[in-house]
Amino acid sequence: MSRRLFIKFLIALGLGNFFPKLAEAERLDELHTPQDGYKPLTDVKFLRQIVTKDSRTSRMIMWQSDAEENFLVEYKLVGEDAAHFAEVVQREKIFSCALENLKPESLYNFRIVSDERATSWQDLRTSGDGKFQMLIFADSQCEHYEVWQHTADIAYENFPDAELVTIVGDLVDNGQADYQWRAWHLAATKLFSGRIFAPVMGNHECYGVDWFNALPTGYLNQFILPDNGAKDFDGYFYSFDYGAAHFFILNTQFTELNEFKPKLRDAQEYFFRRDAANVNRPWKIVFMHKDIYDYAQDKFNDIADAFLELFDELEIDLVFTGHLHTYRNRGKIFAQKKSERGTTYILCGRAGDQKYVEPNSAIDDVAFKNLREEPESFIVLDIDAREINLSARTVDGIILDEFTLTKN
Repeated sequence: MSRRLFIKFLIALGLGNFFPKLAEAERLDELHTPQDGYKPLTDVKFLRQIVTKDSRTSRMIMWQSDAEENFLVEYKLVGEDAAHFAEVVQREKIFSCALENLKPESLYNFRIVSDERATSWQDLRTSGDGKFQMLIFADSQCEHYEVWQHTADIAYENFPDAELVTIVGDLVDNGQADYQWRAWHLAATKLFSGRIFAPVMGNHECYGVDWFNALPTGYLNQFILPDNGAKDFDGYFYSFDYGAAHFFILNTQFTELNEFKPKLRDAQEYFFRRDAANVNRPWKIVFMHKDIYDYAQDKFNDIADAFLELFDELEIDLVFTGHLHTYRNRGKIFAQKKSERGTTYILCGRAGDQKYVEPNSAIDDVAFKNLREEPESFIVLDIDAREINLSARTVDGIILDEFTLTKN
């Protein structure tokens, strides 16, 4: 039975939510171990910190619960006794709380409380304007989410100081299958603990359970994202500052969303130009899902036609893509040609278990030698005002690529 038929079969039987629950108790045990004499608040699951427009002074806290509770978020600055409480918003079984007016470059603790029950205290670190480390993944979609869990846990264990995490699209295999989101969240429990997440929409977030194109309602429910000022496109694309960089999260799902959102490309370009004109950080970095190259025909594709001229014009430093499930470093490209100047393009390798094999091309400066045996991988990015250091590595500890970009 194919992967897609298997998903449809589980949903038809009503078993879609069963399998992740087998591992929930063990993975969430630390979250459900409160302090200060509180009883465990075991209704809280899949706690995550979502990026805001300015992570120096704010944070979006989100979680899931199958129970009706009067939740509050309690938070305090480490080193101070005074605690604050923030109100919670409920949307179906997903809860959110916006924390505002935080102090930059500071460590907070927070927890979810309800009556005499609470979760354990969690770390919340606000950003500054300078140096930081982040982790980049792509295509965590899985048939068996223990593969994504293994990738996420390896990154968590080896890079405990990373503050920011992104996945460059196709987080799950089917965006409207709730059990997939539960399995994905559960697998990332350790990775997301104390880190900020900046998601990117992929094409698999735009499929319904019948595998036809659909609105990305599952994705949009999971994450409350920074406002982009575009009517009818809340959550489809956005931007934010973090440390010495400004990040643009762009949407490449023109084909999947054309029937539902035909003005996506125009609205996004307007947002992108306006936002880029106001950047006050040294580095400008783009994350988007679909790649710029068609390996079958060995040429730039329609995504390149839509974006590359804009990237040249707006002087974007780095672009990260996914979708092809293989790591490739293309170096600098300008006017759709290899160049000594222009934007550096990185195609991220897969974090999940879905393997593709793309041929080699002269556009690639770096590719894995044995394409049929390429393992899961992720990228570590160290950024300050003068340099970006990139290290791409596999879950087996093999370094695929390392390089440094310098800002004059």
